[in-house]
Amino acid sequence: MRQLQRSMAWGGALALLVVMLLSVAPAQAASVTQLDITGGSINLNFGALGSVSGTFTQNGQLVMGQYQPLPNVFPPVTVAGHTFSIFTSNQAFPGVPGGAPAPTGSTAGSTIAVDLTALFAGVTGPSMNEASLNVGGNASGTFNELTNVFNVSWTKSFTGYNIPFLQSGTFSLQGSAQLVPLPGALLLFGSGLMGLLGFRKTHQVI
Repeated sequence: MRQLQRSMAWGGALALLVVMLLSVAPAQAASVTQLDITGGSINLNFGALGSVSGTFTQNGQLVMGQYQPLPNVFPPVTVAGHTFSIFTSNQAFPGVPGGAPAPTGSTAGSTIAVDLTALFAGVTGPSMNEASLNVGGNASGTFNELTNVFNVSWTKSFTGYNIPFLQSGTFSLQGSAQLVPLPGALLLFGSGLMGLLGFRKTHQVI
């Protein structure tokens, strides 16, 4: 009878651990390995001259932890008569003489944050022609835990870039994110399981 009671207690504790993990895991932080882009928007503010803005629909991939030369992110996109060729690089730019780190990203519940400070664009058009313009920043936005769909945006200041009239830019990207397994949840499960095993062993000895 006592053995049956111990088995029931063990089973109940294990079931409780599983329920706790299922409720906690979705809110755990996860690392982003790749952003599968389906579109976005670009807005360049030229002060008194107005702005260059528009949206684009172009599939591409931003891989975390590495730099991607042209045209590996996605093919050139045209917005308001200007062609943007996107790439990531560790080359220097105003304020960051050592270059930016390769992109990284993470999710936490329904939010996502991505370091895109290494994002550059070659820009050609009536308002400007730049072979290599840093357009990156620290992007943040929403993340759907069920579908992995994301929407991020960031604002970039162009102070010190010596490009006539260009003051700032606002950018956004949409698509779906690829993630790695949730280490926090796995750690929690392992710790809980070891605790239960210890609990069971203790009660078997008594």
